Amino acid sequence: MLFSSTQERIGEQTQYVAIINYEVSESFVQLIDNSGSLKVVNINMPPDESIRNGTVAVVLEIPKDFDQRIKNEQLVNITIYYDASSRTSTIAYSKIMQVLGMYRSDVVDNRLESREIDPKILQPLRVFAENVATEDEVSGYMLSLILPPLLAIIVATGGMNAAIDLTVGEKERHTLEALLVTATSRRDLITGKFLAVVTTTLLSIAFIMLSLSGSVGYLSRLQIQQMEIYLTLQTSIIVFLILTLMAIMIAALGMAIASFAKSFKEANNYLTPMLFIIVILSFGSYGISIDDVGIIPFLIPILNVTLVIQEVLVNNFNAIHMLVTISSTLLVSMIMIIIASWIFHKESVLFRA
Repeated sequence: MLFSSTQERIGEQTQYVAIINYEVSESFVQLIDNSGSLKVVNINMPPDESIRNGTVAVVLEIPKDFDQRIKNEQLVNITIYYDASSRTSTIAYSKIMQVLGMYRSDVVDNRLESREIDPKILQPLRVFAENVATEDEVSGYMLSLILPPLLAIIVATGGMNAAIDLTVGEKERHTLEALLVTATSRRDLITGKFLAVVTTTLLSIAFIMLSLSGSVGYLSRLQIQQMEIYLTLQTSIIVFLILTLMAIMIAALGMAIASFAKSFKEANNYLTPMLFIIVILSFGSYGISIDDVGIIPFLIPILNVTLVIQEVLVNNFNAIHMLVTISSTLLVSMIMIIIASWIFHKESVLFRA
C-alpha cells in the first residue's frame, strides 16, 4: 500500500524530458509538452549523465529527418534513455510510451484517411467487460487478501504470551508453588488458567476487530483500485467467532508448552519455532484457491481457520468446511489441554527438579 501511494504521488508530479534533435519537429515537442505531466527541457550533457544527476528523468533521441520520414511514411527509429533503477525515471518512461502510443495511432489514422480508408478497419473487435460481482463480494475479496493471515498471527502472538505468563511466569515469580498447595484441585487450576488465557485473547481479538473496522473505513475512503472495501457487522461477528476457535487452540498449545519450560527464556525458545510454523500456515492460504479446495487443508490447524475466514469474507460459506475446521481445532485443543493438565499433575515434570 505504501509502495502504491508513493507510485501515485510520483505519477502526479511533472517529470522533465529532453529530446535530442528537438528542433527538427516542433509538433512532436508540443505533443510531449501537452501531455500534462511531462515537460521538455534542453540539456548540454550526455543522456546518461543528465538522467543520473537528476536533470531529466528521460531522454528521447529522434532522427534529424523526423518530420520528413513521417510525411513520407517511412519507419522512424526513436531511442529512449531512462534509468531502470529510478522510480521517477521508470514512471516517466511509462508516460512517454503512452504518449508515443497515442501518436502512433494518430499517424496511422491520418495515413488511412488519406487513402480514404476508415481507421476502424484496424479495430475488428470491441470488448466490453461486465463485472457480475456485487460490491459486498468485491469488498470481501479485497479483505480476504489482507485479513486472514494478519489476524491469525496477531491472535497466536497474544494467546501465547498470556499462556507463558500464567505458567512459567508464575514459576519465576515463585507463586505457582503456593497455588499448588491450596485446596483447589489441579484440574480446576489448569482450567482457570486456560480460561484466563482464552478470555485475554478474546479481548485482544475484540479490540483488533474494532481497530480493523476503523482501518477498513479509512481504506474505503481511499477507494483502493477504485473499489470501496468495508467490513460489515455480521461478517465481523462471524470472523470473531471463528477466531475464537483459534484462540482456544493457541491457549491450549501455549499452556502445554509453557508448563513444561523452567523459565521464560526457555518457553520462548520452545514457542518461537512454533510461531514460525504458525506464520507459514497462515500465509499458506495464499497458495490455495477456495473455489475448488478439497477437504484436506481444513484438517490442518491454523491453515483451516484462515481458509474459513476467506470463505466467509467472499460469501462462499461451506458448512462442511466449517464443521471439519471446528472438529479438528477442538481436537487439537483437547489434546493440548490434556497434556497441560498431565504436566500440572506431575510436579517432577512441572518443575523438572
